[in-house]
Amino acid sequence: RHRTCPRETIRSRMMSSVVSFSTTIAPARRARPASSPRKALPSSPRPRSAPHRPPTSSRPGLTAAAVEEVEATAAVFDPPWSEPGYRGAKVSSLDEPLQTASVLGVWTGIGALTVAWCAHLGPDLERALPTVMSWSRATWPVIGLTYVAAGAAHFALPQGFKDMYPHKGAWGWWNLPGSPEFHVAWTGVAEIVGGLGMASGALWFLDTPDWLAPTSAYGLFLLTLAVTPANTYMFTHNAPGPLPEDADESMQVLPWYGHCARGALQVFLLATTWGVAHPPH
Repeated sequence: RHRTCPRETIRSRMMSSVVSFSTTIAPARRARPASSPRKALPSSPRPRSAPHRPPTSSRPGLTAAAVEEVEATAAVFDPPWSEPGYRGAKVSSLDEPLQTASVLGVWTGIGALTVAWCAHLGPDLERALPTVMSWSRATWPVIGLTYVAAGAAHFALPQGFKDMYPHKGAWGWWNLPGSPEFHVAWTGVAEIVGGLGMASGALWFLDTPDWLAPTSAYGLFLLTLAVTPANTYMFTHNAPGPLPEDADESMQVLPWYGHCARGALQVFLLATTWGVAHPPH
């Protein structure tokens, strides 16, 4: 009688098991509905200054003109703090006419305090305390070094100063030609050059012309006026300024008293540069 080899018996049993397993699992896979919900993976947060836009090459059906328009739109400086009420900003949440009125009110206040200091407070102090004011005036050119440090910061922390630059359409009307990079660069150079010229008035060991310090101070006076919109933008839109890389959440927004201190500092710089530019005869 012919007897089956044990090896062939094992092989036939394994094949039958595989067939049985596949016939059991396949219907179960086919029975799963196509619309069964799947859990979405959490997406990573996007950078604050680079809103996601799909590349134009992946958008079929766009003409060349449309592609250029999309790319031009993507290049517009539109940071997150351009949104009304960003991080509790009060002014940017108002209607545009009220925003304009608030901005003009801030500028009027800074101008009025500067005029009062230069036209009344400063002369009154010089008449009441001539010796003290004479000594104090001799130290004013040293403030030029503050401008030198600020100008250097424009290149050390450029992103912070670009964030301070008002976006196009801010307050309903801001549209200054030139990119934020351009304005950050030229104001930084102007602060360094003007600050060195103003500080030369306090360096007695240098043989510099008498007109250098007053002229530089007058230029810094005009420059301080020119950057007033950037400082105002920080107040109205809670735009972050120059911050260290490890800045925490509490440093992203300046409190109201911080903005008041910045305004007072601006009045002080305007009055000081004006005083150096107009020495007593």
